[in-house]
Amino acid sequence: MGKMDKWKKKAGYVVGAIGAGILLTFIIPIWGWIIAVGAGLIYVGWYLIQHNK
Repeated sequence: MGKMDKWKKKAGYVVGAIGAGILLTFIIPIWGWIIAVGAGLIYVGWYLIQHNK
């Protein structure tokens, strides 16, 4: 293994880490919004059931 191979391996880890970071940055907020909207719909549903007598 020469110096170039070690450099390529480190560069691969850096690119992989950046790619994973970008994916997590976009995927986690989307799931957060989906959960928040679901919780909001459940709350509105319970509110309507309780006040529709």
